[in-house]
Amino acid sequence: MTASPSQAWGPQGHRLVGESAAGMLTPETRIRVEEILAYAPSESLADAIDLACNWPDGVRTQEGWTWSAPLHYVNIPRYSQQYERERDCPDGLCVTEGILRYANELTYPGLEAERRWQAFAFLCQLVADLHQPLHAGFLDDRGGNLVEIEYHGETWNLHRFWDSVLIRERLDDERAMVADLQNSVNRPPVGWNPASVVSWTEESHRIARESAYPQQELISEAFADRSWAIIQQQLRQAAIRLALILNTVLGDEEDPSGPAESGR
Repeated sequence: MTASPSQAWGPQGHRLVGESAAGMLTPETRIRVEEILAYAPSESLADAIDLACNWPDGVRTQEGWTWSAPLHYVNIPRYSQQYERERDCPDGLCVTEGILRYANELTYPGLEAERRWQAFAFLCQLVADLHQPLHAGFLDDRGGNLVEIEYHGETWNLHRFWDSVLIRERLDDERAMVADLQNSVNRPPVGWNPASVVSWTEESHRIARESAYPQQELISEAFADRSWAIIQQQLRQAAIRLALILNTVLGDEEDPSGPAESGR
């Protein structure tokens, strides 16, 4: 695999996913998350989540952490619609296996505070990463990093267009979007099945294949509008699914009433 220099969603997107998920936690899970985040004290829960959920991007180029760079994405062949671990992530260093690894670590009894904080940080980061479609894209163009596009008179690579350009341009009120994402479910999601991470991977790969690439280098407003709609949906899905994992591994094991329904 080839590491991508871009950060999925950028700091703003990761913060949005983490903060939105925090509003979807059960009371029990919220207490445990606050205990985990207390390892790196911050002025507020929002600041603590921002710090943790963006930390993996900040360290992946640092000495001792370069091994973690491939955790942020997975490459699936263009001809395939399915994720295959033996083919796509044989060493376990990809976003799909990373989510499973760090969700599992959070269940370890007696795990030291630093390791538990890091596990939470990676889980928050990687769930968001997986929902940026080009982080489940193709090796030959490095997840769109080698695809040059033009948008509003500036040149970008396609990966950056998806992970930060549209968010910076179109997100007027971050707090309002957090509230909107939190209100999109009517009760905390619980009952996560680890096998669903493969389905999420294939879902993002399908979006990358079918919707992430423009027909020409110059980005049209119609393509930008469609992309922004997908981005908002993917951020919402990432927040719900992060909360789903956390509520399952840190709180109640199952919910007899079934999974949370969308509020919309």
